[in-house]
Amino acid sequence: MVVVLLILIVLFLMSMSVFRDNSNYALSVEQTQSIKGFFVVTIFFSHFCSYVVFEKWYDVFLLQYCHWLGQLMVLPFLFYSGYGIFESVKKKGISYIKEFPKKRILKILLHFDLAVLLFLLYDVFFMPENLSVIKVLLSLIAWDSIGNSNWFIFAIICVYLFGYVSLLIFKGDLFKSLILIGLLCFLYVVVVSRFKPGYWFDTVLSFPLGCFVSLYKDKINVRNHLAWGFFFALSLIVLIGMKKGIISNFYINSQLAMASMVVLILLISMRVWVKSKILSWFGGQVFGIYIAKTFNEFWKVYALE
Repeated sequence: MVVVLLILIVLFLMSMSVFRDNSNYALSVEQTQSIKGFFVVTIFFSHFCSYVVFEKWYDVFLLQYCHWLGQLMVLPFLFYSGYGIFESVKKKGISYIKEFPKKRILKILLHFDLAVLLFLLYDVFFMPENLSVIKVLLSLIAWDSIGNSNWFIFAIICVYLFGYVSLLIFKGDLFKSLILIGLLCFLYVVVVSRFKPGYWFDTVLSFPLGCFVSLYKDKINVRNHLAWGFFFALSLIVLIGMKKGIISNFYINSQLAMASMVVLILLISMRVWVKSKILSWFGGQVFGIYIAKTFNEFWKVYALE
């Protein structure tokens, strides 16, 4: 599998070209889709690692790569979601906000519930003792699970709701909406941390960071090469330090790692144009990959039984 990882890295590098202008494409759809595509494939590899036993010494590199990234591999999806929502509001105005529940929230929830239904049918026939009305209902909103993966869906639905409510209350005022979204996401972290493991909340604040970047992107573009190099080195040092665990507090560690990863992605985007049709396609299949992963989980459970 390390060969596949190397192919992915080569594909990513071949799709890169250095900017010669003022980085107009740094946050373009083509750029962000390709970057998301890279992380979609990484997530696929990460879950694949949990299904197989590695026998070759060189395959361990794939396992170490996925383990090192950890939760950071889902960060771009939350970050670019926040960015994309604010960009859409800029272009489409209040009409986009009104259509948001149907086109985003309900669509995601419907696809998720179809996947949950597969596990429900299996449990009804083979493991009815594991079911209860409350458990099933909570599973349908992704707070609980009947065998399927759920935390990311719950997080994305919540941040989408935060975005929708905030933009609706302030009628598209992006600055006021950003403040409320940030407060609601922080409240999410506080509340969810009392009931769920760290991976449920440690990347959620990247969503309002994406909103922030959309609002102030003209002011945060680092054109000076010396300044760019300084911030890149600083962010990389912070990220490595957090992954090494130099700060023992989980929340502080995870948030500094998250923030430094966002900065690194932004800085690289300001200097390098990633344009790959293959990666861009994967970047548009985030929830399709999730559904495929759910079927893999179902098959794994079925095979074990």
